Amino acid sequence: MKQKIFLIGLPGAGKTTMGLDLAVDLGIQFVDLDQDIEKAEKCSIKEIFAEKGEAHFRQLEKFHLEKVINELDAFVMAAGGGTPCFFNNLDIMQKAGTVCYINTPIDKIQQRLAKDTSRPLMKNQSLESLLEKRKEWYNQADHTIQEYKELIKLF
Repeated sequence: MKQKIFLIGLPGAGKTTMGLDLAVDLGIQFVDLDQDIEKAEKCSIKEIFAEKGEAHFRQLEKFHLEKVINELDAFVMAAGGGTPCFFNNLDIMQKAGTVCYINTPIDKIQQRLAKDTSRPLMKNQSLESLLEKRKEWYNQADHTIQEYKELIKLF
């Protein structure tokens, strides 16, 4: 069966790590949406935010999301933390495949991100405030999980 699996959640939730593992276990391609954008734009997300702003980044994000969906038959995608919250991206993902919310406890994410300075939206707000803004989208996912063993059972 051709599968399109989208992992959503806060920055540092483990979308990339779990996504890579799931793709290997399922024998399908892994796509990190942020890395896909950085490769195409030949600069970092941090630089895109600084030079062209969040609105421009969100347009790029939507374009690359749709491009991957249209070009690949099966994949596991680690979406950016904000991807489902803009335009109709969540609807697009749900129509194309299965959306899984990686609901990692905030204290665990804080430990992971303690030394990470590459995340532009984390400079001016807490993880709690970011979650508060995004949870209405995250909670619409097809599945909510915390650990990889829960994720692999779904597929």
